Formats: sequence, C-alpha cells, structure tokens
Amino acid sequence: MAGTIVQGNVPTEAQVGPSAATSFAGERIIDMDEKIRVLRPDESQFTTMTSRTPTRVATSEKVNWLEEEDFPRIVTNTAAQLVGDTTFPLTAGQGKIVMGNDMIRNMRSGEMARVVSVNVDAITVARGVGAIPAAAINAGDAWLVTGDAQPQGSDFPTPRYLARVLGFNYTQITRTTWGFTRTDTQINKYGGKEPAKEAKRKAREHKKKWEMIGFFGARSFAAAVPPENNPRGTAGGLVEFIQTNKQNSGGVLSPTFFDSFVSACMAVGGTNKVIFASPVAVMCMSNWNRQGMGAQWDPGGFGHSRDVYGVNVDAFISGAYGYQIPVVVKKEWSEFPVANNGYGGYLFLVDMDYIERRPLQDADTKLLTDRQPAGKDSYNAEYMTEATYEIAQERVHGLIYGITAPP
Repeated sequence: MAGTIVQGNVPTEAQVGPSAATSFAGERIIDMDEKIRVLRPDESQFTTMTSRTPTRVATSEKVNWLEEEDFPRIVTNTAAQLVGDTTFPLTAGQGKIVMGNDMIRNMRSGEMARVVSVNVDAITVARGVGAIPAAAINAGDAWLVTGDAQPQGSDFPTPRYLARVLGFNYTQITRTTWGFTRTDTQINKYGGKEPAKEAKRKAREHKKKWEMIGFFGARSFAAAVPPENNPRGTAGGLVEFIQTNKQNSGGVLSPTFFDSFVSACMAVGGTNKVIFASPVAVMCMSNWNRQGMGAQWDPGGFGHSRDVYGVNVDAFISGAYGYQIPVVVKKEWSEFPVANNGYGGYLFLVDMDYIERRPLQDADTKLLTDRQPAGKDSYNAEYMTEATYEIAQERVHGLIYGITAPP
C-alpha cells in the first residue's frame, strides 16, 4: 500500500500513525514510565505484625484454646443494712465466692467483717473486725475478699474452683486468582511482562484479605455447602470477639473518653498493646492539647524506635498508663463510611501477646502456578491460604466505634 506524500517539513501528525487494524502507535515511540504507580500501597500492618509474632500451625480446621482467670475477690451487697445487722444478701451467684472464715473489707466505709456462714447468696458475718468500727451499709457497697483467716487446728476448707473457658475459631480458605492467554504472556509490555506483573498486585490484594479478616471476619462453620456439599469455615476477627471493652464514642473522640477506655483495657493482659485506628480517630487524637502526664499525642515517638513487630508505626500515645502505646493509622479505612457507626470511625486496641496467627499445617500462603486445565491455551495462577486467628481473652482488647471528625 502506497504511503501518503508529504511536502515540506514533516509535522508529528503526518508521521506514520496507528494501523487501521491495530492500536499500535506506528513508528512513534511512546514516552511511558516503566514504574506503575500504585494508588494504595501495602498497608496491611496487622497481618505483618501477626506474621512477625510467634505463630503455631493449626492441625485441624477448628483451633481451640483455654482461657482462665483467678478466683473472683469482689462481692456486692444488694440492700442497705443497719450497723447491727449481721446477715445480708449478695448479688445473685456471689455466695459461691465467699465461705466461712473469709475476711471481707467494705471498700466504701473501710469496715472489715469475717464471714461466719453462707446460705446460697445470703451471708452471716461478724462485724467491725479490726480498728475500723462497724458502719451502716449502703445498697451496692463493694467488698474486697482479702483472704481467709483459719483458726488453729481447723478442718480442711472446702475447695473452690473457677472453671476455665474454651475459646475457638475456624480456619478460612482464601484464593486470589489471575490468568492470561498464552499469547498475552509472550508480549512485551510496559512495566514488565505478564503474569509476573499481575502476580505482584495479587500478592498485595491477598494480604489485604487477611487484614480485613483479622479485624472484621466472622466466625462460622457450615458442614455442607453446595454444590459439592463440602464444609466451609470462616475465621472470626477482632470485631467478632471483643465484647467487654466495646464502647460507642457517639461523636468526636475526647481525651477523657479515651482515657477511661484505655484504663479498662490496661488493667488486664500484657503491655504489648497496639492501637489500629481510622484516620478520623487519629484526627481527633492529634487535636488533643494537654500538658504534663496527659501530653499524649507524639508523632515523634518520644525518641523510641518506630519499628514495632516489623511495622513502621505512625505515632505513640501515652498518659497515666505509664508507657507509650504504638498507634498505626489504617489509611485504607478512610474508604469506609463514618456515619451510622461505619468502620471509618473505628479504633481497635489490640494486645499482641494474646493474638496468634494459626495457618493450617502446610497450608500457609503459597503461590500456586500452572493452575489452568490440561490442554487450555492459557496461564493461570493463584495465592492460596488456609488459616485463622487465635484471639484469646477478649477483655484484654478493646474497640471504640462511632467516632466522628472534630469540627
């Protein structure tokens, strides 16, 4: 086919252009950056942290663990009593906490009493033991069981036992797939050839799946799922387990609300706690203006290393708890709605000593290649993982929801 005749200087638009049959640019070389710009880089910090902490393989599709706490030591009376009253009722079920010869201290009046006998949830006591005299008892007074005081030569006391609690979760299978025709894998492309280029993106997407499962996964198991009627498990995340320290901010997160929340979480568990917070929650925290021990927000980390379990944390929060808590900003949660208690207003306080990632044995994340059917003129691959999270002692963790941006 004859070309077009051009007289004079040849402008850019007069050069050989795209073919009518293809989308190629003809003889013109396109100025294309080989680096592909990622809108949302890898921000799966929770998955990274749990991969760096001690991990044990699961040997079954259901993982179990036992949780225990020490015997209770606080009881509460339900009715007001006069100074001379020696028998009074406790909150239902608390009669099992005390027995004869236990010493109990009223934490409001300071009076010490000795338990003489227990009848279901009603106790008979000897009042005013020690230096503080007996005083009127208010309804709802809390009593601390300091210990028993057995007389010499006493009989063997009745043993008391607090049952342990069974915790469990199920493994979940996730598969992130991609595929190309064989012809497409042989074509040179900007940024590299396929399928290697797509494999990098799918690895990031697969890791983000487990980030979402860790926070928002649901614990469930179905014995028979169509079409082949095989079992399917789903792994519960933090939002599924946390029940006790779960509070609704109901608006802008205030320092006082946050202090009360953190104090409850800090009273139990370990000290290796980490905050994972939405940008809206961090916006509230960074606006706090306090001094002394309350000078909480520190984007510089008080000179501490920013590396926590292999993750570069964004800031530290401190206060009356006595040490700094790393804060990780979950930037991708800015996609989530804030209104109506949406996930865009969430803040998790996670005790990393009580979190364990549990991949099924020989089923941790693998890149599986050549997954195309025999004879298919294509290339198919996938990342596959079967794992779960062991989230023990839900009271050591916490969740604030309903946080809105400051005005």
